[in-house]
Amino acid sequence: MEDSKETAYITYVDGKIMLVSPYRAEYVSELKSGLKSRRWNPEKKCWLINIEERQKMLEIVGRHYKVVEYNGPAEKPTLIPPDSNEPKETSSGIEINTVVKPSMQVEIWTDGACVVNPGPGGYGIMFRCQGHEWERAGGFKLTTNNRMEIMGAIIALETIPNECKAIIYTDSQYLFNSVMKGWVKRWRSKGWRKKGNKIVPNRDLWERMIQLCANHEVEFRWIRGHSSNDEHNRCDSMAEYAARKPNLPVDEGYTGCEGE
Repeated sequence: MEDSKETAYITYVDGKIMLVSPYRAEYVSELKSGLKSRRWNPEKKCWLINIEERQKMLEIVGRHYKVVEYNGPAEKPTLIPPDSNEPKETSSGIEINTVVKPSMQVEIWTDGACVVNPGPGGYGIMFRCQGHEWERAGGFKLTTNNRMEIMGAIIALETIPNECKAIIYTDSQYLFNSVMKGWVKRWRSKGWRKKGNKIVPNRDLWERMIQLCANHEVEFRWIRGHSSNDEHNRCDSMAEYAARKPNLPVDEGYTGCEGE
């Protein structure tokens, strides 16, 4: 039974424990509540934990994963499972299009990220409906952070059937305000110009968003980024991972004039 568990990896750097493990909401919640010193490192995509809490950490991690420990020198390469931040297509083996039907309510979390802005970028999405969860992620070789925030929401809405009630959680005030405060519709009515007769950036994405909002009942809800929201943190991890993958496609709509 032990061999069937997924693997968590730990090593030691500068007197701290570096923990890399697959994502599960209940596991992350237990880790946060059980370890006072735990800190998430977004660059290395790992938890850093004080050595004094090693035994407690092993107990928590061991309940969920098989633990592989490396005790060598700090300069040894960190053991990071290559698929730890790959999106899980489904948590239960049931495809999203067999569960989500028109008129159903779907909760969606999205996030976008860029390695440098502009530069390689990615988006991460988590869906939840009828007790099931699904994930999506993707990236582009040259784009912007704002485009990836919008793209995540677009891909999410394009994934589900028309006429759903979609509640989308985002940490992007740009995305939230543009839709919920009616900025996008106002920009369109003025020929995609804003104050000072400046061209509205990301028009190609906003036009897709307007159509999708007409096809669904859409509500955006703003949440604080890098907080205790497990779903959003998962999307952040997937977006960062997707942005760093090789051979990314071209973002055809990026013009280099987005002004970010």
